[in-house]
Amino acid sequence: MVLICGCGGSPGVPVGPEPGTAEHGPAELDITFRWMPSPVFGLFGPEGTFVRAYIESFELADAGRSTTWGYHGFVAASPSNIDSMIAAYPPDVSSERPGVGTAIFTGLRRVDDGNWTRIVLCRHGYRSVRDDRASGSSWTSRSDPPRPVEIDFRRVGAGPPDVRSGTNRTPDGDMFGDWRTTRLDFAAIYPTPTGDQNACATMTPPGVPQRAPAHSRQPWPTMAPSPGWSATSLL
Repeated sequence: MVLICGCGGSPGVPVGPEPGTAEHGPAELDITFRWMPSPVFGLFGPEGTFVRAYIESFELADAGRSTTWGYHGFVAASPSNIDSMIAAYPPDVSSERPGVGTAIFTGLRRVDDGNWTRIVLCRHGYRSVRDDRASGSSWTSRSDPPRPVEIDFRRVGAGPPDVRSGTNRTPDGDMFGDWRTTRLDFAAIYPTPTGDQNACATMTPPGVPQRAPAHSRQPWPTMAPSPGWSATSLL
């Protein structure tokens, strides 16, 4: 079931660049990504590199309505119907109503079968959406309802690179190697809540803003990316 929601932020959190300074991203969405450490998967080895890069690429491609916003190698690492996959998740931002925000991901659980793996993430975050681009003086800000995100992938051929943390929002070079995503459910939400939905709803990772929706003249600031990407990406 598809559900894409708007979001909002919190005082006292680390902030990133001002809106409009994203290193690689569509004008429709100025977003940073934060990944919380968990025992489900490591953030810096080949697996963490692949999952982080693919999920971030999909969110950027969805906002910009084009796979060109994915990181280098995104299309090759995707199922053949990637364009239809993106079309299935209509964004809540547009050229007339751009957004600013931060997405926060935490590993929930995993399933392994040979070279195939499913990782279930919990997505939290927030977003401010401009109400009227012509005036540019009004923003609606709110937190995202938490939701599960499911990614299935196969480890074949050469793996993605090991990476190190950095201050960059986006990486350089191919972050996927020969590995391939076989399925992605970017909003695994159903009328009867699943165990994953309930688990994500009760999870509050460090740094997730707790703030009421607001309507103001400025967007809520983005958080700094974490762990971010290094300038050279490779160790």
